[in-house]
Amino acid sequence: MPIWLARVACAFVGVGLAVILRFALDLVVPGVAPFALAYPTALVATVLGGWQSGLGALYVTQLLAWSFVMPTAGGFHTATQFASAVIVAITGTVTVFVAEAFRISAQRVVAERDAKLKERDLLFHELQHRVTNDFTIVSSLLDLQRRRSNAPETREALEQAMGRVRSIARIHRHVYALPEAGMIDIGRYLNDLCEALRDATLPPAGITLSCECAPAKVSREIALSIGLVTNELVTNAVKHAFPDNRDGQIKVRFRPTEIGWRLSVIDDGIGLPQADRKSGLGTGLIEGFVSQTGGTLTVSGETGTAAHLDLPASVVS
Repeated sequence: MPIWLARVACAFVGVGLAVILRFALDLVVPGVAPFALAYPTALVATVLGGWQSGLGALYVTQLLAWSFVMPTAGGFHTATQFASAVIVAITGTVTVFVAEAFRISAQRVVAERDAKLKERDLLFHELQHRVTNDFTIVSSLLDLQRRRSNAPETREALEQAMGRVRSIARIHRHVYALPEAGMIDIGRYLNDLCEALRDATLPPAGITLSCECAPAKVSREIALSIGLVTNELVTNAVKHAFPDNRDGQIKVRFRPTEIGWRLSVIDDGIGLPQADRKSGLGTGLIEGFVSQTGGTLTVSGETGTAAHLDLPASVVS
């Protein structure tokens, strides 16, 4: 739409508002204050289309009031009434230009704010890009050191460190690099984590990993802890539950319960004896992550291993 046509349309919006209000007013007190509606009409048109629209609405409204409202009140077009119309026109014009000044100031403030937000978003995305690159560099350095190491214990420790770095990098991508920086969809995050674990942790064949997670929102700190717990439990299952290259399944579940939510990592491997469950699950790290979630971890390991992390309803929305 051409700018002039938009301004004309805004002026007619203001005039239409005045006509509607005048009809409503005439139902109660016909013909009273014929020029009173010129001011709100001019203000509305000025806010919508600028001073040109405001002046057009002001003068058209006055003309309509002079032609149609004053005769219904039984008045005559006297010199006093003409002077009143002139005064309303002058004061209305001043009002229009004052409103235009405020409108321009508001537009300038909004433009400055938008420019600052755009600059902030640019810096924020640049920061996210650099942090992502840092995670990649750290993971690559750990992988390089793992390849050069001949000690099985060192290689295993470096592999675990790489998995934790990847998990933190993934939560960073899901939480800090998205507009919704406060909460994260834990179901989507866990599905993405399982997909990455399939590629990085599982052997080429024999062991399968499935993930069924209901959508739910948690804080970024809780999501990070849940992700690290899942990473540790799945990694331990891959390493300990299926010796001698045997086949098996690992299932990751995240579902609501009667009292909250439950994260489950279940495998059909050889299980863990009662005396070896804590050491086999790397309880030091896992218990630290569990305490950060505010939940409780239970493990059963007679036929396969089932680890359940029960979370209170207050941490999930």
